[in-house]
Amino acid sequence: MTAASATTSPECSSPEYHQFNFWIGQWDIKQKILKADGTWFEANASTNVSRVLGDCALMEEWQGDVLFFWEGMEKPEPLKGFSVRAYDRKTKQWTISWMDTRHLRFTQFAGNFRNGRGEFFRKQANEKGNETITRVTFSDIKPASVLWDLSISTDAGQTWKTLWIMQMTRQGKEAKPADNS
Repeated sequence: MTAASATTSPECSSPEYHQFNFWIGQWDIKQKILKADGTWFEANASTNVSRVLGDCALMEEWQGDVLFFWEGMEKPEPLKGFSVRAYDRKTKQWTISWMDTRHLRFTQFAGNFRNGRGEFFRKQANEKGNETITRVTFSDIKPASVLWDLSISTDAGQTWKTLWIMQMTRQGKEAKPADNS
């Protein structure tokens, strides 16, 4: 028994609570962010993900340069972000709460893993009452890499426009995945 497993809360020992274990560790990121002209801004970033609260949640600390045309940015800016992820056995969904240095309040996404892919959604209405769905996806999950993307839909999920892509590569010489037990 490892020190980490000795502190695991019995309430959080079911397999669902470990679906994000692939992501535990330190990651280098090659990111592409869509620009207003349809080309891509490319920059490096990094993130560190760890288990917290007796293995019942995950905490992420992210940093990198970003350029979000949809937020009126005209040049790249440094960004630091923080997320907490937890599985809710009552709703049978993961909740992702994200906050960053541009938005000092939590936004939430909810969703699940199916067939080796995680999809998490957030719905919001604009000032005209039209709904936008934002989707965060984890896919192509391998021991030393994972693909993350953020897309939006303004037609109830019929079509999606990808705004941000992050190809994450595990830091370290051996690039081993975290223990999934």
